[in-house]
Amino acid sequence: MSALADPLAFDAEFLRRLEVLNVVARKILQGSLRADRKSIRKGISAEFADHRAYVPGDDIRHVDWHLFGRLEELFLKLYREEENLHLSVLVDDSASMRFSPGEGPTTKLVYALQVAAALSYIGLSNMDAVNLIPFSSRLGEGRWRLKGRAQIHSLFDTLREWRERAGGETDLAAALTEFVKRERRRGVVVVLSDCFDLDGFRGGLKSLRYAKHEVYVLQLSDPLEREPPVRGDLRLVDAETGQAREVNVTDELRARYREAYEALFTSVERFCIQNEYGYSRAPTEVEFDELVLTILRRGGLVS
Repeated sequence: MSALADPLAFDAEFLRRLEVLNVVARKILQGSLRADRKSIRKGISAEFADHRAYVPGDDIRHVDWHLFGRLEELFLKLYREEENLHLSVLVDDSASMRFSPGEGPTTKLVYALQVAAALSYIGLSNMDAVNLIPFSSRLGEGRWRLKGRAQIHSLFDTLREWRERAGGETDLAAALTEFVKRERRRGVVVVLSDCFDLDGFRGGLKSLRYAKHEVYVLQLSDPLEREPPVRGDLRLVDAETGQAREVNVTDELRARYREAYEALFTSVERFCIQNEYGYSRAPTEVEFDELVLTILRRGGLVS
């Protein structure tokens, strides 16, 4: 990542980078991907879709009288209407997201907040409404149903405040189930998390799909977390539970750790593919706007 005095300064350069992303997103949303977000409903619209048989109680204004003249049966015209596009960005702010084995202000959480800022900026510029919500063991107090770019600076203030919150344990199942109960509108839900919740990530993500949301997972990783430069006798402490363990870090143990770490990411990716969720790994050494731009260009998040 580029050297910034404060990665969450959200200064003029940061806004310039967001606007570049927004230009790409606008082209996508106004093109074929936006058109995909249409549903067949009974009503008045510019684009005819299909017929269905008339049943008592239907509005006779939608009867196809030309078809009646040929078949002497009543059929209703169905049209395509665009559904509103709601974006929810859920940010894991648990203790594991705040941990950084390296130096400097950048953590997985800070990176996630930068990505969340970019996605929210795009959403407020192009979509109907945006939710931005933190979670750990439960859903945090977020920003709901934001509309319009005038909200962006107060939203930046909110993101900076989240960095200072105390991180808790991760419970994706509890937090995402709570989200589903609060948000009844179907939409695009982006989950920014390291998914360090072996028991809960499957149930949590499934609860979003049961509620008919379109799900996209961005799984964050830190380079020093993937390849920790440690050896010898150490006392390791779990960042979330506080549990400690004495270990002797040998080359063999480091190799087993790398395998287990990769297995976690592979299992989350495979689960997402099997359940038709969007998925991308989000290494913190990749510039946040490069990550979002890559996803947008390949049709992710809004497809």
